[in-house]
Amino acid sequence: MSKRTMKDGKFVSVAVVAVAVGAAGVTFLFKLYEFVAASTTGIVPGIVTATVLPYFFISGGFLLLAAWAWASGHYKNIEAPKRDMLLQEQEWERLERQNKLFYE
Repeated sequence: MSKRTMKDGKFVSVAVVAVAVGAAGVTFLFKLYEFVAASTTGIVPGIVTATVLPYFFISGGFLLLAAWAWASGHYKNIEAPKRDMLLQEQEWERLERQNKLFYE
């Protein structure tokens, strides 16, 4: 089995995306720190909490869904659903050519 390497500028592309995602994560953490600091200082904590807290719950729900999908193995073989869909489409076309799909 040959070792895969990043060629043809793929390394640069991956590095740029990784830096962009890292920078976005750092700015998100900074905004999260500002939110916590503003909500605990008494500067309209009700407004800050009431407007932003639902977004944290929604984000947490998506994070839990992603964690559940990862833990149950949905990301192990991401090519299988495409192949299954193509095989199913071929079967439907075969049945349709034989007039057995919708005309039974």
